[in-house]
Amino acid sequence: MSEMIVNSNNKIITRDVLLEIFEAMHNELETLKKAAADEKAKNEPLKTEYQKWTLRYFDGNLRFSIYFLDNHNVSYDDYHTFITLFKNQSFSIERIYVNYTVSYNKPGENNTYGEHMHNSLRLTIDEDKVEVTADLASGDHYLEDIYNMILQKISSAPPKFDRIIKAKELISFKIGLPIGLILGAVVTGATLFVPQLREFYHKMFFLFPILELLLGIVISIFIGAMRTSSDYAKLIPKKYGGYDSNTKSSYYNDDLKKLTETSEVLIGNKSNNLTIRNQIAAAEKRAIKQIPIGLGVVAAVCLVAFIITLQ
Repeated sequence: MSEMIVNSNNKIITRDVLLEIFEAMHNELETLKKAAADEKAKNEPLKTEYQKWTLRYFDGNLRFSIYFLDNHNVSYDDYHTFITLFKNQSFSIERIYVNYTVSYNKPGENNTYGEHMHNSLRLTIDEDKVEVTADLASGDHYLEDIYNMILQKISSAPPKFDRIIKAKELISFKIGLPIGLILGAVVTGATLFVPQLREFYHKMFFLFPILELLLGIVISIFIGAMRTSSDYAKLIPKKYGGYDSNTKSSYYNDDLKKLTETSEVLIGNKSNNLTIRNQIAAAEKRAIKQIPIGLGVVAAVCLVAFIITLQ
């Protein structure tokens, strides 16, 4: 079987998932090497007709090539050296190529050499994708378990286009709402010091709380957007939107198509993306708890304004 798997789109691939994949490859290779060595030690003293092989002339290799953001690269055949570097410097890694190969002679009838088997798995890992190329000998189970495990890990990974992205505007609004309500109440309350407006509220006081809330909502939208814009800029790619003749500058819109057509691998520039998502979610929870305080300030200012306008 020879197959290209590239559909890691719209997935968040964490470092832990990558570590599980790397470790599974390493453990399987070490198991095969030991089995082949034990088989060789057992068979070599025996005459040919008494030998029993399953992994004759075994050869296996797991090689990692790392390309860093500063444009230098290194390659490792030693798993432990690679894994130490990956754990400590994944934030500086732009791309990883993994080449895992196993070859041996499958026994034929009457203990003949039989068929030469060659299996390989190649992974290309960067910030936007995990691409898997599998070349597995037909009827041979070696590497197939790892291949299926990789597919399972990718397919079960959480979606990149999640609630944090889908509800961007609503979340930003919630985050800005507590402060927005307070500022809206304060600004509206300040208008009571204008005699003409105070007289206007005296005649139609119901407009005061409406103005108070409307102003609070408008301010909330701006504050929320300001507080979350830098975080969302790291999570959502941008595309050219056009040229604004009024500001004499280009503007860019969220590119949701590109977002869903790529994955989010937590290495390099995207190392902290999951942390950013968690920070946004935490800020939303804090804001929800603080909204009653904002509403309390709105009610208090409204009550004071009512008393003042009655005088």
